Amino acid sequence: MKVHPKQAGITAKRLSNIKSDLGLALRITRTAPRQRSSADRTDAWLSFLNSASVKHQKHQLSRFVDFCCSHGLEPDQVNDNVMSAFEAHLDARILTKNPKEIRKDASYAWNAIIKQNNLSFTPLVVPKADRYIAAPLNQYPVSLQADLAKYLERLRHADIMDEEGPDRALSETSLRNVEAHVRQFLDAACSNGFDRTDFENLSDALRPDVMKAAVTKIQERQGGQLTATTRNILATLQAIAKYHVKAPNETVNLIRKAKSKIGDVQIGMTDKNMERLAQFDDPRNIARLVTLPNDLMQWAQENSTQKHAPLRAMHAVAISILLVCPLRIKNISMLDIERHLRAQRGGKHKIYALHIPASEMKNRNPMDFALGEQPSRHLETYLSNFRQHVSNDPGTALFPKKSGGGPRTPDNLGHEISRLIRRETGLVMNAHLFRHFNGMMYLNYYPGEFETVRQFLGHKKLDTTMTFYARFSSKAAIARYDQAVLSKWQGGQDD
Repeated sequence: MKVHPKQAGITAKRLSNIKSDLGLALRITRTAPRQRSSADRTDAWLSFLNSASVKHQKHQLSRFVDFCCSHGLEPDQVNDNVMSAFEAHLDARILTKNPKEIRKDASYAWNAIIKQNNLSFTPLVVPKADRYIAAPLNQYPVSLQADLAKYLERLRHADIMDEEGPDRALSETSLRNVEAHVRQFLDAACSNGFDRTDFENLSDALRPDVMKAAVTKIQERQGGQLTATTRNILATLQAIAKYHVKAPNETVNLIRKAKSKIGDVQIGMTDKNMERLAQFDDPRNIARLVTLPNDLMQWAQENSTQKHAPLRAMHAVAISILLVCPLRIKNISMLDIERHLRAQRGGKHKIYALHIPASEMKNRNPMDFALGEQPSRHLETYLSNFRQHVSNDPGTALFPKKSGGGPRTPDNLGHEISRLIRRETGLVMNAHLFRHFNGMMYLNYYPGEFETVRQFLGHKKLDTTMTFYARFSSKAAIARYDQAVLSKWQGGQDD
């Protein structure tokens, strides 16, 4: 379990000292192996490190180089066995970070240096991620790639006169999911007896023998379980069979029946999101999150000449908006100063509001949000002092790319926000979780007010809101009942 200094109520230096002292105690008592005395880096290693093109490569190799020097190993002796010994060495000794991640970073850096400098040393195998990665589509016949591209264009509404096309174009995220489902299915089939050349088009993937082989392999990869992921893959295949391939009813029904055997897709909030929201049972974590924009903006203003100041100010504004405007990260990343911002005077300061037209919202409902005094001050400071330094071509994007013009992508901005929140507060938080956080916090104060939550989250149906957030309202209602009724009986009826 990782310990974050903010969550432990201590400074990062104090936590580092505790880990260092604990490590020393374990080595003294022989619970952990004693460290070898450090050895000077040899000329060969110094020459190798000096050939690194970027500073971080030297940093990623630092531990590994020291390990090799202490064991009398030179660069020309490095291979995967040496790297495995290095990982085992770390696993037995360090209390911080993940030895596997350190090995992966060191392997990447090693390979990059020998490639960039055309060195004759042995390349290292980089450990694969725990998550299985399916083969890319370009490894399949061109005809299959073209067939899938045609289907995706239909879902994208490339031909709006197509009478059999979907009523509404799919988002780019949904289109990527469809493509990923096809990739996973084909990869599973090819891992269980089929060859990639067997699939000239999507019809070839819908044969019963192919589907049986693929689903069997998917189940094996998921530890013997058939999860919602498998159901979603089969749902994609069912749609392809019915609307694109025009497969016989027997084929469509076969996929439908297989899908129905997996069980229902989870309705409401996932267990992972519930676990993350449980962080906010501690009022100190609520305070850490809601005060973070102030802390970031204050740091940016006090250190305005430092290169990270503009990004800190940008992230302060993004988090401020997420706290008061429960928009999806796609809408946040695409905010435009001219299209979406409205400003009016509110005393000494401008008060900003956001207007998102229906065409840009997932549920096609236009949304308007007033930012309030404090978020508006953050926004004004960012626009006046920092935005022009975030990008070499900021244009009218509120959160512009570093270069090349245009807004930051949702993935980029969302990842930056998650990483920043984790580093500064110790909280595990992604951009979408702000929507759940906002709904939870409102219902904690106003149990049963689902209609208000429905409106500010932009849900079309009240049932959707209640499915996701009923447990929070119930929890708050029980707490109020305890305070209003049960607490009066605590301690007996002596008076």
